[in-house]
Amino acid sequence: MRVIITGGSRGIGLEIARQLSIAGHELLLVGRNGESLAEARTSLGGNALVFTADQTSEETPDRLIIYMKEHQFQPDVLVLNAAAFFDDTRSVTEPKGEELERILLANVVSNYNWVRTLLPLIRQGEYPRILVIGSTAGLRADTSLYGISKAALRNYTLGLREELKPAGVGVTLIHPGGTFTERRVPNERTAPDRLLEGSDIGLLVAAILSLSPQAVVEELTVRPMLGDTF
Repeated sequence: MRVIITGGSRGIGLEIARQLSIAGHELLLVGRNGESLAEARTSLGGNALVFTADQTSEETPDRLIIYMKEHQFQPDVLVLNAAAFFDDTRSVTEPKGEELERILLANVVSNYNWVRTLLPLIRQGEYPRILVIGSTAGLRADTSLYGISKAALRNYTLGLREELKPAGVGVTLIHPGGTFTERRVPNERTAPDRLLEGSDIGLLVAAILSLSPQAVVEELTVRPMLGDTF
């Protein structure tokens, strides 16, 4: 299959890319940092296509379509992994409203625009699927703007699943708990054994894409054994 991965240059996105590369899929990684994307491509054996862009820009999906046509890349699967954190106050009363608008743009509106623009291409794929990486922060009482955005993303994705059923496009929502990435450790000083491995999410995505065409994993939650760390 041919798979687009947003936020594919590091963290969970890169681990998804690694597992899908091992499984033999063709990849197109999208990210903000060209240097990180180049390093990711090298780590994957130089086989992946990479596209540097601001994923929150409404113009980016249209530009990507032009890039895919130039490289004859017809996508089957869209993995929406890119996400932003921004505010560290862990409060839903202190940040200004503009901060909420900013994170909703990054984590919800941008994904909406990606699906709206790329859906016609995904529908033409041999195994049309959209996978969205959510968070357990969107499932529980969470005092953060990030939690608000992920809860909104969940509502959107569940609606997307319902709407795309008749079109034969499968939609999957994965909620990872705390996951070991260069962002979380060592900055937070969280013990590594209290976090998921990024490869855990990559392996789940690879398994989901190995199912029969008539099978769809709708919603999946995976947490560290001892529960969430925040």
